[in-house]
Amino acid sequence: MSNRRRSFDPVRFVRSTEGQLVIGFFVILYGVGGALIWYYYGLSGAIAGWLCITGGLVFFLLLYGLVSLAGWWADR
Repeated sequence: MSNRRRSFDPVRFVRSTEGQLVIGFFVILYGVGGALIWYYYGLSGAIAGWLCITGGLVFFLLLYGLVSLAGWWADR
């Protein structure tokens, strides 16, 4: 076993932190937002809210994919 430590990679740190923040945001949005909608508007309102949140998630993933593709293409 080697005693050598891995050096700090800021690019890897930014990517992993960015991913964790985005995932955490949507988990909180689904959990807290969905629960509050359910509390105030009932099950049908919560289902409609979750569908809208899912639409926002799909839109975000589409934009993130396009930006990632443009970054990959620029690095080539």
